[in-house]
Amino acid sequence: MKYSGKLNGFWEEGYHYYIEIRDDKMTVRDYRRAVELETKISYAAKAIERGERAVISMKDNVLSRTAAGEPFTMIRELAWESGELKLLYYYTIMGETLYTLKKVDRGPFDHIKIRDGEFLKSLQGEWIRWRADGKKDDVLKIKNNKLLWLGIDWERFHVVSYDYSPDRVWIVPEDLTQKDFVCCTEFEVLPGMLTAREIIMDVNTPLSVFIREKDLDKVEIPAAAKEPAVNTMLCSERALFVDEPAVDVPVSKPLPDDAEK
Repeated sequence: MKYSGKLNGFWEEGYHYYIEIRDDKMTVRDYRRAVELETKISYAAKAIERGERAVISMKDNVLSRTAAGEPFTMIRELAWESGELKLLYYYTIMGETLYTLKKVDRGPFDHIKIRDGEFLKSLQGEWIRWRADGKKDDVLKIKNNKLLWLGIDWERFHVVSYDYSPDRVWIVPEDLTQKDFVCCTEFEVLPGMLTAREIIMDVNTPLSVFIREKDLDKVEIPAAAKEPAVNTMLCSERALFVDEPAVDVPVSKPLPDDAEK
């Protein structure tokens, strides 16, 4: 016996890792369901069938590498034990962490419902980004299932909903492993508009709202689109790019020569 039915299937840790094992092949995904590792494996199938602990040997155990190619995160050990998988994870900076994965019946994307058939037709064409001053701003374009805007260069996408929020509709990258595009978070599809937030370092940006040009004066704009940009690194969280009086900061004066005498 080379393989065990007790091991084949999907294993979930919860937030960090999701593993699929099919005979001698193992796929490790992160919490977003993006593939971190695909490798060949071997193990003592008879020991597992007898209910004994069994270590799973991996041809490759490195999850990520540094820019120089050195291992950065890896699996130190993976073992089947009492119906669970014990994954000993190693991070070069933080050391070891033990994760427990339980077998589940669902695949990695069963929490996502693809709704292209319902929404793609209505999303086609050009969308204008709303501006408070009424000037025409950036144009977002959708053609078939491809999106063009700023750093998003005709990237393919799906229209989806999630089990935890079935009534909300999102535009996400085609591979379904993340919600963020290159320069912004996921696009939400709302009646008469699309919304998203740009990703700019430590700046909390206003909501970007995209509307058909013919509807620019007809759609009610969300309040979040009218907020100023805010630097989240400032304790006062003062708005950026607004005219405010300069604040005088006390400057320490040098002590007189005889101060220490």
